Amino acid sequence: RFRVFEGLRHIFAQRDMRILMVIFFIGLGMFNAVTTWIEQILAPRGFGSEQAGLIGAMMMIGGIAGAICLPLLSDRLRRRKPFLLLTMIGTVPGLIGLTFLTGYGALMVSSFVLGFFVMAAGPIGFQYGAEVSYPAPESTSQGLILLSGQVSGVIFIFGMDAFRTATTHSMTPFMIVFIALTCLNLVMGVMIKESPLVARVEDRSTDG
Repeated sequence: RFRVFEGLRHIFAQRDMRILMVIFFIGLGMFNAVTTWIEQILAPRGFGSEQAGLIGAMMMIGGIAGAICLPLLSDRLRRRKPFLLLTMIGTVPGLIGLTFLTGYGALMVSSFVLGFFVMAAGPIGFQYGAEVSYPAPESTSQGLILLSGQVSGVIFIFGMDAFRTATTHSMTPFMIVFIALTCLNLVMGVMIKESPLVARVEDRSTDG
């Protein structure tokens, strides 16, 4: 294992790790901003604080379900990249629904879908980052991923507030930006390679 500063140099030398940090910079920051402003996002469509709170709670419930199910499947099938791509693909319809739908039930479903896929990306991404950056300490790679998401979260939170529409104070324009950024994440996700550690485990199991 590398020490902390050696591990940092090693991590930043890994192309896939740098891409992963950008992906989490967008994805985690977006999720932090949406959960912070969920009431203001929905208010222009006539939803009160109680309804917005329930929609936000549904996002958390979906997130817990996703964080349990998809990482287990990822471990069982010994694949990281396909599941990371799946979380990005699944995030898009959840964001679109939360941005444009006006029905309460439809927003609840969209919120669940968004939470399911965004929060599932966390444990899969942390594990992928640890495997890609090995032998750097896992705490270092995970800390950098979380830091990137927290920094972007602050930027996105202030950005959403600053760029509300002048008449209705709607945050829809910034939500559309999030949809576009998620599509960009998907493109970057295609560029990363499968985890070398799980690939070696798969090779050994095949040889055996």
